Amino acid sequence: MIQNDIESIPNHVHSRTYSVSMVYASFRCQQEVNPALTNVARLTVTYAPDKLLYDFGSLSTYLRSFEAECMSLETCANRILDDFLDHLKPVWVRVLIEQQRAQGIEIRIEAQHSSSICLA
Repeated sequence: MIQNDIESIPNHVHSRTYSVSMVYASFRCQQEVNPALTNVARLTVTYAPDKLLYDFGSLSTYLRSFEAECMSLETCANRILDDFLDHLKPVWVRVLIEQQRAQGIEIRIEAQHSSSICLA
């Protein structure tokens, strides 16, 4: 079950727009079509915080809770985006999942939301 109790901390400089990035190089979830197989991908979450920041320890635990779930990577990206929006209410957020597959196939899934501006 995906952990929903994600802790946040105050953003003491919320009057300034800046970005926070977190890379999880070995994000895992069970494949939706074949649960006996595990998807392993690189997950990057970048967001511009408003009044709250994620506690990185809590965020790490939250991301590891996907390991036992059977979901497509697309569903994971959108679930993470929705949870960021629900918990932090950031100025903007982007979730990127990248995976290398056999025969040189690269998969790139990007889900994002912007309430005002977006930094490149």
